[in-house]
Amino acid sequence: MNSDLRILIVAACMFITSCKNSFDEPVISRGTADFTSYVSIGGYFTSGYGDGGLYHELQKNSFPSILASQFELAGGGPFKQPLVNPGNGMAYDENGNFVSRFFLTVQQNCAGENVIDRTRTSGDASNLTWIGPQGPYNNLGVPGAKVFNLFSQEFGRAGSPNANPFFSRFAWDNVESSTVIDDADRVNPTFFTFWIGSEDLWLYARSGGAGEFLTDTNVTIETNDITPIKKYKASYEAAVAQLTDNDEKGALATIPDIENIPYFTAIPYNGLILTQSEADALNAISDYEFVEGKNRFIISSPNTSNARQIGEGEFILMNVSMDSIRCFGLGRPQNPIPHYYILDSAEVNNIHTATAAYNSIISSTALNNDLALVDMNYCFSQFTSGIIFNGVNYTTQFLRSSIFSSDGLYPNARGNAHIANAFIRAINSKYQSTIPEVDVNQYPGNILP
Repeated sequence: MNSDLRILIVAACMFITSCKNSFDEPVISRGTADFTSYVSIGGYFTSGYGDGGLYHELQKNSFPSILASQFELAGGGPFKQPLVNPGNGMAYDENGNFVSRFFLTVQQNCAGENVIDRTRTSGDASNLTWIGPQGPYNNLGVPGAKVFNLFSQEFGRAGSPNANPFFSRFAWDNVESSTVIDDADRVNPTFFTFWIGSEDLWLYARSGGAGEFLTDTNVTIETNDITPIKKYKASYEAAVAQLTDNDEKGALATIPDIENIPYFTAIPYNGLILTQSEADALNAISDYEFVEGKNRFIISSPNTSNARQIGEGEFILMNVSMDSIRCFGLGRPQNPIPHYYILDSAEVNNIHTATAAYNSIISSTALNNDLALVDMNYCFSQFTSGIIFNGVNYTTQFLRSSIFSSDGLYPNARGNAHIANAFIRAINSKYQSTIPEVDVNQYPGNILP
């Protein structure tokens, strides 16, 4: 082979190699957005809360943290979170006791069967230490925050009866008390994500409708009340106005329906399974009609001694005792399920009405401010029938293959990765950016014992 031909072959190989590399390596662009300083504002979903508590490992895999790592590829800066210490985490049980997050263990149930159950231990008290001076923080997700709380100085004021312990531990000033929305300004954000509203109505749902669906915006709003629609609108629009006062770009997210949340759907309304002999025995002592197989549970009515069969479209909360159902006749005529474990049709209608109104406000606010809209309500609904990602099926069922953590309310790390990808798709579409999605399968799911 002569030297000229050898030179041509080498040159051709170099040309082919260089072309191949340019096609294999996609160009990552920020588009018309600026990710230099990113802040995320919200509640439970934003904070990295899951397994019934706030804990270090899941905070590291919160959806804002995942987004920040992807934004870094397009010029994004550092992202600081108010991390709790590794270990048991920080949580409060239904009685307000300071406890750990849930741990999944194998327990023996009342029938002597080994089942997977959730247990708590003591919470790590060192997580109550004020860490505000270590901020400002980019992740301003506060478990329990309703939209109007974002403007409240008492919300982060240590010792105040209206203080939120999750916020007071990392508020920039927890004496005079800065607000959540003011603390967001301290990082001089160039881009933001805003996902709030679940607490404004889910705390009502989680309590079995113990609060009120308020219409008067001048009354005191208790923890379990649904925020009045007018107050939600005014607070939401005011927050977005402050976040965009220097023409910052951002993404707003809608609120999922409770039909797509395991905490409300894991126990089916017709989950009372009877043998023929059991059905015959109940038919002999009650006016209800029972059959072999699936039957509707018997529930109590609020403020009365009356009982009835639960209707389709009503919900049994996941915090009801399964041992009581399994071994002690809970949900049968002699022992109706108490109403505080139930969302009846009127309460479900209140939640649907508020969800639709809030989501309409979120959508119109995104449109009016030229911001990206993440339809998280639609996104969550897709998981009810299952979504396959790189060969792995993800659903909203409880524990196995689930995007939800063991509390049945908030996502595990893989769920957060799916949420981050939904934000990325909306952001790329709105701002012509090319932020790559993450590989969901590389994040941990629920670790079963």
